[in-house]
Order: sequence, then C-alpha cells, then structure tokens
Amino acid sequence: MERATSIRHILLLLVAALVAGGPAAAQAPTVDAPTGTANDGVSDPEVEPEATTVDEADVQPTPEAEPVAAPVEPVAEPVVEPVEATEEEEESLLPPGEEERMGTHAVDLERLRFVPGKGLEINSADGAFRLRTRVRVQFRYTAEGEDGDWQHQFHLRRARLVFDGHAFTDDITFKLELAVSPADSGMRDNFSDTSPRFTPLLDFYVELRQLRDLTVRVGQYKVPGNRQRVISSGDLQLVDRSLLNNEFNIDRDVGVDLRSRDFLGLGFLRYYAGVFMARGRDSHGFDDFGMMYLARVEVLPLGMFDDYQEADFDRAGPRLSLGLGGAYIDRARRDRGILGRAPADGGTTDTAHLFADAVFMAYGLSVTTELAYRHGTRNPGDAVDEMGMNVPVAAPRNGYGMHLQAGYLIPRLPVEVAARYGFVRGTGSNTALGDDNELVLGVSYYFAHHPLKLQADYGHEWSDEFSNGSHALRMQLQVSL
Repeated sequence: MERATSIRHILLLLVAALVAGGPAAAQAPTVDAPTGTANDGVSDPEVEPEATTVDEADVQPTPEAEPVAAPVEPVAEPVVEPVEATEEEEESLLPPGEEERMGTHAVDLERLRFVPGKGLEINSADGAFRLRTRVRVQFRYTAEGEDGDWQHQFHLRRARLVFDGHAFTDDITFKLELAVSPADSGMRDNFSDTSPRFTPLLDFYVELRQLRDLTVRVGQYKVPGNRQRVISSGDLQLVDRSLLNNEFNIDRDVGVDLRSRDFLGLGFLRYYAGVFMARGRDSHGFDDFGMMYLARVEVLPLGMFDDYQEADFDRAGPRLSLGLGGAYIDRARRDRGILGRAPADGGTTDTAHLFADAVFMAYGLSVTTELAYRHGTRNPGDAVDEMGMNVPVAAPRNGYGMHLQAGYLIPRLPVEVAARYGFVRGTGSNTALGDDNELVLGVSYYFAHHPLKLQADYGHEWSDEFSNGSHALRMQLQVSL
C-alpha cells in the first residue's frame, strides 16, 4: 500500500509540473523499488509503474513561474568587404594643383591696406594674388608768351587709373593703366575736330619673372629707350619732361622683351632686349615686318637703388646708374620713328636711335644727364600732288640732343629746387631737324613725396638768340591716391 501511495504521489507531482510549464518542476527524484530511496533520477527498469487515474481534486495548483528573459546575444556588425576602386576613380584627369589654383582664395584682411603712391592693396591669404589700384591726377595752370603775347590755360593735364599686382604666383605680375583726361586722349581746343585721337589704354602688360636672368614682358608699354621717358610723369622734379625727350623718345609700343633687374645676381647689372611692332600706341596689326629692335644695358657700380624716379628722397650716400641703349626701326612710318608726322611723299624711314644717360644721387642731391642721337635713311614714296607730280622726298630728322638736370632737397624740409638746361641739334645738310634750346628753373613742395606735391617752374625756349624765343610759367598740383 505504501508503495502504491508513493508512486501515486510521484505521478501527481509530474502532472503538476507539466501543467505549470516549468522545466525545473519536471525534474523529480526516482525511488528504488525495494527501499524507496533516490536512485540518481533513473528508474529501475524491472519495475513497471501502475496505471493510475488522477483526481483533479488531489492536484494542487502550482504558481506560474515568472518568465525569464533569455540573454540577448550581441548582434555582430556585418563585415563590409572593401570595394576595389577602378583606375578612373584612383587617378584624376586634372593637372596637379589645378583645383587649388582655380578655387576661391580668401582675402587676408590684415594685409588690406593703403600705401601712399601705390593705392589700395588687397592680398590673398595664401599670397598667390595681389591687386593694387590707384588714381593720379595733375591740375595744371600754364601761361605762355612770345613777344609780349601771353596765353593762359588751366586744365586737367593727366588723369590716370592704374591697376597692378600679381596673379597665381608672385612671379606673374601685371599692370593696366588707363588715361582718361582730354589731354591724354589727344583732344585739342580750338580745332574743328575735337574727337579723341587715342583710346584710354596706355599700358597693359604681363611679366613672367620665374627666371631672374630671363624675365619676359609682353604687351603695350613704354619702350626702354631714353631714361626720362620711362620715368613716370608723376615722379618728375620739374613740371614736365625735357626738350630732348620730346624730340627723341620712342614712347609706347606693342611687343615683347627679355630683361633682368639683377643679371647673374651681381647686384649691379641690368639688361633689356626686345622686338616691337613699330606702330606705337593703339597698334593692332601690320601689313609688313617693319619692326623695331631694341637693346639696353644699365650698370650700377655702387649698388642697386631706385634710379627711375627724380628727387633723392632717401637722402642717403652716393649712388650711380649708367645706361646705354639703341633701337633700330625698319621702315618707320613717321619722321621721328614711332612718333611725329608721316612724310608727305608717303614713304618710310629706316631709323637708328642711340641713347646714353647717367644718374647720380647723394644726400638729397640728384643729377641726371641724357644724350640722344638719331639717323634716318629715307625710302621715298610715290605720293603725287594735285597736278599729278611726284611730291618731293622729305628730309629725315637727323640730329642729336642733350640735357643736364639737377635738383637739391633742402635738409629737414620737404622743399626742392631744380634746374635743367638742354638742346637739340640737326646734323648734316639734309635734315629737317632745327636747332633748339631750353632753360628751366623750378621749385617743388612735397607734402607727401611725389604722391602729393605742388610744383612751379619757369622755362625759356629759344632757337638762335637767347633774348628771342618763348616763355612759359607753369604751376601744377598732383594728387595720387
């Protein structure tokens, strides 16, 4: 009886465990057949359990076990296999550095500044770009007289707008200068035709300075002939340039030259060598190869200095610059080479020019001298007059000229006194150039060097007798912003 009761209790426990759904409750000890002791959970195979019905009243409900959350396994990130780039994606077709060059270059606000005489300066933060812009204006009053007959004029002698700087690198520089006054445009009073004779474009050139000894300049600009012509009209110690310059300069032209500001790094040598179209300012084409060929060399035996401005603002020790140059114009179309009038016979002139100059400065004293020589050989034209007769062959303007100019800045004062004597002379019996002379005395007050100054001078020009000739009194205010 006891044994049957034990088996009954075991079965009831198993049923209760199954009803409760708890996996742990299903585990129960087994009892050995003879003794009723536990046998490590293994039933005696010889003992067959009685089939017994279970009364529902005898089954005690077992409380449901709380569901236990299974531990969450970490989800492994999917492994992405690297995709091999194609050859086109690996190698860009753009040249090296192009994206950087063509990108936006921020302005360096700390280097946004105003430089007297140079204007407003804007620099990029990486130093690749610089742009300077300035305005220069000259207001001039002139009284000219000969034999007691005086004429007065007050006008805007020059008005210039200048842009310069460098682009992409400081080895690529540029300059654009526009002339916008009526006098700059060639407009003249008291003439029936008052239309401009020139475009506003004075200079536009680019320089490639990658090589110190082989700098390339291309564009329209002042041809490096005589020194005073190349010096800016804003950097003169008298109101205007000399008689020699007016006759012999070769002005501006379109072309290309090679140059060096410090040849071989010697610190005292410069050179220029170029080819130009020989048509002058505003040239845009040619129908032959009548070109101008030029060479010039400069020696500065005491070292480099700013020898392309008049007046010694540095007031330093002795400095010296010597220049020698020449130009040849094949079939020049005007009687002074690039400038002047076309010969009446319609021909051309093969013209040779020679220039020599020297500049000495020391302690506020500046002395400049220039020599110029020109010889032309005519190529007669076939022009005829109203009667159908050949026009006589015009004579070339063969001759030479010289000027000597000196100025002195008074110590501790922004005042300079200056004087110039010069002349031109015709050479040979067959020349259209007559003799002429000039003497000019002047004074300048420099409020801020050349950018802001007031100048006055008196000039006398004569051909044969000093007592004859013309007189001119000039006063000029220059403002350069």
